[in-house]
Amino acid sequence: MLDDALKVLPEDPNLLWARAGLLEEMGDYDGAIAVYETLYGADPASPVLANNLASLLSTHRDTPEDLERAYSVAKRLRGASEPAFQDTYGWIAYQQGLSHDALDHLKPAAEALADDPMVIFRLAMAYRANARDDKALPLFERALALAGPDDTRPAFTTARDEIARITSTMAESEAN
Repeated sequence: MLDDALKVLPEDPNLLWARAGLLEEMGDYDGAIAVYETLYGADPASPVLANNLASLLSTHRDTPEDLERAYSVAKRLRGASEPAFQDTYGWIAYQQGLSHDALDHLKPAAEALADDPMVIFRLAMAYRANARDDKALPLFERALALAGPDDTRPAFTTARDEIARITSTMAESEAN
């Protein structure tokens, strides 16, 4: 039905928005990114479009060009009070090596989205990047608890690896 509607109204933003959401739900992230690029091109002032596009680029692509595009789009979210925007900008800042800026945005995002394991994981990674393993360790553990044992997303494999690395480093420090 959506495809039929788009044949009649191919540039309708509401239909395109629905299409992007459907593609994302189906795991077609490249397709969703393409639709969000179209929508963002038509309305670059929309923070919601900027958030969705930047978020998908930063979580489902990893080329330097895609990450730079995500950062370029996400800059408008810097300083936002919306937790989802803080999370998106903070994660992209982390990916750009801006670890202090990442913390400034991910801390309030994690407070507001306290039950979202990905947000908690991202905050833990930012603490790790800032050499704050004392803060990162309990957050990695919390992210894993929130995600549950059956969650196979790569972030939680990374969380397990980081927990092992931190606990090993702490054990070596205590032994010395």
